[in-house]
Amino acid sequence: MNISKADAVAHLAKWRDAGTEVQAIYATITGHLSIVGKIVELSQAAVRIKGSGCEMFLHFRETSHFDYKDTREEPSEANKDRVNKYPMVIEAKFSNADRVEIIEFFN
Repeated sequence: MNISKADAVAHLAKWRDAGTEVQAIYATITGHLSIVGKIVELSQAAVRIKGSGCEMFLHFRETSHFDYKDTREEPSEANKDRVNKYPMVIEAKFSNADRVEIIEFFN
């Protein structure tokens, strides 16, 4: 579902404020990179995610498009005690066709 940049940033702010661990997957035409960490800096212009020995910093542009998704999965032993059983995904698509998915990360 398409959402506004303000809505995407507001949702990411909830994860930042709660200290939620996230996985960020940055995809380009030539490959992708993935890190697991926490959102340590967030504004209408950018997001910074820091993990163990790694960091991702992305600028949001006026031409960026944002989507909200949740990955529905059957209840299992692994997710039965979670407050949110379905990991939520915020995806940003950039004008050069690159994209990043920021996903709630569950161990």
